[in-house]
Amino acid sequence: MRTKKPVDYRRTLIGALCSTILVPCALADDWPQWQGPDRNAISKETGLLKEWPKDGPSLAWKIKGLGGGYSGASIAAGRIFGMSNRGEDEVVWALSEKDGKELWVARLGPAFNQRASQGREGPACTPTVDGERLYVEGLAGDVACLQVSDGKVLWQRSLTRDFGGRVPMWSYRESPLIDGDKVICTPGSEDAMLVALDKLTGKTIWKSSTPSGPSSGSGGAPSGGGLSGPGGRSGGAASVVTGTKDPGLFMGEHWGMRAFSCKMPNGKYLAKLYFAETYEGITGPGQRVFSLNVQGHEFKDFDIWVKAGGPRRAYIETVPVEVTNGEFRVVFTRQVENPAINAIEIVPQTDAATGAASSAAAIRIKAGLSAPFTDSSGEVWQPESGFEGGMMSQVAGGLGGSLGNRDGSPGSAGGFGRSPGGFGGFGGSGAAYASAIAIDFDGQRQYVQLTARALIGVAASDGKFLWRYDTPANRMGINCSTPIHHGGMVFAASAYGAGGGLLKLSKEANGGVKAEEVYATRRMQNHHGGMILLEGCLYGANGGNEGGALVCLDFKTGNVLWDRRDSGERRAKGSLALADGRLYYRTEDGAMLLIEPSPKEYIERGRFEQPDRSEQPAWTHPVIANGKLYLRDQDVLFCYDVKAR
Repeated sequence: MRTKKPVDYRRTLIGALCSTILVPCALADDWPQWQGPDRNAISKETGLLKEWPKDGPSLAWKIKGLGGGYSGASIAAGRIFGMSNRGEDEVVWALSEKDGKELWVARLGPAFNQRASQGREGPACTPTVDGERLYVEGLAGDVACLQVSDGKVLWQRSLTRDFGGRVPMWSYRESPLIDGDKVICTPGSEDAMLVALDKLTGKTIWKSSTPSGPSSGSGGAPSGGGLSGPGGRSGGAASVVTGTKDPGLFMGEHWGMRAFSCKMPNGKYLAKLYFAETYEGITGPGQRVFSLNVQGHEFKDFDIWVKAGGPRRAYIETVPVEVTNGEFRVVFTRQVENPAINAIEIVPQTDAATGAASSAAAIRIKAGLSAPFTDSSGEVWQPESGFEGGMMSQVAGGLGGSLGNRDGSPGSAGGFGRSPGGFGGFGGSGAAYASAIAIDFDGQRQYVQLTARALIGVAASDGKFLWRYDTPANRMGINCSTPIHHGGMVFAASAYGAGGGLLKLSKEANGGVKAEEVYATRRMQNHHGGMILLEGCLYGANGGNEGGALVCLDFKTGNVLWDRRDSGERRAKGSLALADGRLYYRTEDGAMLLIEPSPKEYIERGRFEQPDRSEQPAWTHPVIANGKLYLRDQDVLFCYDVKAR
């Protein structure tokens, strides 16, 4: 005899009320915005599987045709919402939570043509659902309010046209914060770092500006805990390359390329390839390894750190070559991290057999610059050209350039350039890629955001600047992870050599807010997978482009409790969510793991490989709602049943 399943009267009553008044009504186990109901990546539901079967939980349904992008799902009142690029359009869509069937799709505008190759497939904003309305932000900074029922656009604002924002190198990727009657977004301009909009009309409530340089006193940057000097964060002299009379040749680079080529007359040449390890995320040998084929000459397991004998030291690989088909070519093959090079010089040689000097001119290419460079000998190096794939970047502390200077002063010409006003990072935007949170401290509501330059706090009432903390922001301005607040303490982190820091907020006698550093650590270089605080433990992936793995820190001290790198797991960097006492960890290669949180050791309770993987990294965070696990991979959304039976 089969036993009857108990009726969930709570859900039945809520469902009946929602149907009666015809107003979307979020259930307690919904996931209505970025990082869930409380914007901390923690689900409130219970009754989920504590351990997965060998092949993972069962697939409830799968839907294709979403379009490109990294937007995570938001789930409320029986609907699933997300964003995509479809052809030439940037769109918002709604699906049925029951079976994934598309309910409506709304066009926001033309798909933004991002110049950086990574992440250009489509938007990354998770829609924020608030009753009958939802709020989104496109790659170009178009903020819109839509009707939940049919996708009708009610109002739209532009962070660039309306507030002077500048699109970051990897585009706008935050998810709007709804707080009371306000929508909080980050244009990143000098007089509108953050803005508050009326959620019903889109009208501006306030604009918040942020001082361009480190402050002192109320809202000041902490005096302790700085990690400058060799290998440090401060740029400046720490970034100068030694072992050469022309350090400027090594202060910009091209990275992530597949090849370099240029047309040349046939003949014999001396090829010189210039290298220096200037990326702060590389802290030892074996962390950047690639292979070179220089006009048929193979160099395997090429490690700049090993070749140069350490960081910020010049190394020149000299190779005699012969051009026979009118083209000089170098092929780069990634092994660990991205290949990188600072300059290439190709000098014609005298033919030893005939004694005839070549009539060809020398070719000198300076990577990482968009203007010519003159060395100490008066030789002119042309701005970079000839690279296939990858990107160029400038190193702070040398030529200035796109990353600018730590004091907020503009950098010099070259690289990607910067906007006036002291904003650093690729693209010159003051906005980074993180999403803001709302906190309450000592009777005052604040909005906390990790911008391109610093972690900041502003007053929710009028946008007044309250405090700033520079340590968690990396010099590249690529700051992606949402800050964490607990008991008057705020933690934030980024990759690219920066790491994280915990600060303590306190009230000053004059009514201002003081932010004091408790500790700084490079053992939590969280790239964009997010972090979770649970019972005094901070969980998150530690590592950037070079790879990484899950780590557990003591939140109050920063001490490492365990680190999966210690077990040899270097490439398992991923994103996190928490539900019913289990961590859901999605690695960038698509593996999905179930982990039991523990301060003592890593405890895995299941894993499976997502089928039908696209060629793009699995950057979209996992979402858990109403007994289901949602995994998006570009055009496809998977729904898995994780409810315990």
